Formats: sequence, C-alpha cells, structure tokens
Amino acid sequence: MIQVQEKSKLRELILKSRIILSVETSSTICSTAIIENGEILSCVEEVCPREHIEKLPGFVNKAFDKSNKTVSNIDAIAVSIGPGSFTGLRIGLGFSKGMAFSRGLPIIPVPTMLSLAYSLKDKEPKNGILFSHSKKVFYQCFEWKNNIPSVKGNAIVTDIESIMEKEELDFHSNCERFFQDDVKIISTSHSSRHIALLASKFYDDWLIKKPYELVPDYIAPFIIKTSAK
Repeated sequence: MIQVQEKSKLRELILKSRIILSVETSSTICSTAIIENGEILSCVEEVCPREHIEKLPGFVNKAFDKSNKTVSNIDAIAVSIGPGSFTGLRIGLGFSKGMAFSRGLPIIPVPTMLSLAYSLKDKEPKNGILFSHSKKVFYQCFEWKNNIPSVKGNAIVTDIESIMEKEELDFHSNCERFFQDDVKIISTSHSSRHIALLASKFYDDWLIKKPYELVPDYIAPFIIKTSAK
C-alpha cells in the first residue's frame, strides 16, 4: 500500500514538472535562462546594445548546455513582453514565437516592469520607473501579497520631471542619467531570471497555447515621420 502511494506521488510530481526557457531582450541586456519547477538551472546574460539579434541564439544554446537540457525538454517559453525597447521587444518575442511555432510550444508573456519589481521582492517596492527615450519614462505601481507583486493599474509614459514632482519613487531601471548623486532611488536591472521565476509562479494563469497574434506591450506610441513632398 505504501509503495502504491509513493508511486502515485512520484507520478504526480512528474506530471507537474515544468521546464521553461525564458527570454529577456527589452533593454540593452540580452538574457536567457532555464528554470525547472521554480529552480533556475542556468542563466546567460550580457550587456550588448544593438546586438541582441546576433547574440540571442547563442545565449539560448549556452543556457541549454549549462542546464543539461535540450529544446525537446521545454514545456513553454517565457518572454519579457514590455514595456521597453521597441526593437528589443520585437527581437525577443519574434525569436520566442519562431521557436514556439516550430516546436508546438506555448508562450508565457511576462510584464517587464513586474519582473523589475519582483527583482526587489525583499523590499516590496510600490512603484518604479523604466527609461523609455529622451526625457520619457515608463511608470507603474504595484501591490504585494505573500511577497508576490501584481500590477496596480496600467503602466504609463510620462516626463521624468513630472513624475518626480508628483511621486516618491521606489526603484528605477536605466534612469541614472536623470538623477543627481544625492538622489537615493534603488536601481535594478533586467534579467531572464526574474522573467522565469514569475512565469513559473503564474504558469497556468498567463500561458498562451496559441500565441499567433501575441504582440509586445509597447505602450508608447511610435510615429514614423516622413518627409514632406
């Protein structure tokens, strides 16, 4: 009877086993990781502005090698969905969708700013900003329960001067250019580790089985200017 129960528990664990490849290319950092049942097995990342499209495939291969896993072991692909770099987001999602389509895998889109907040979970930040362009930043608020963040309202694009006048900021990413040395705001960086961990926790809630029409969450409107004729 005991052996039957042990076999049943083992079978249940096997069925629940989930291995996720995560991709984060929404900033100057190119990052990829492998996670199994909430444990990071490998992570390869580097600051490489404008080199994501060349670096990402090799990083993924290295992550597989370090984790002793192959693409055939993957149950889903998690990707940083935005907001962030227009080109970076397209590269990350395009790569993820290509692999998902070829392997019949689902995709787990992870909100980029939520992953940044989660990287500081010991401090449970209530809000944060992320560099967008020029003097613009993305701003978002968060709520916490059991040391897990959730978004509080939608992220917005705003002027750095405006948001600093109105809010006491808890963290920033890539916004050092705006601050004096005496400004004490916690800095954090993008990483596929945080994307992977959130994807593992919200696997069933966020998983998209047919991600054919999935697009990045750009938030900021991009206007293509044409010369007057």
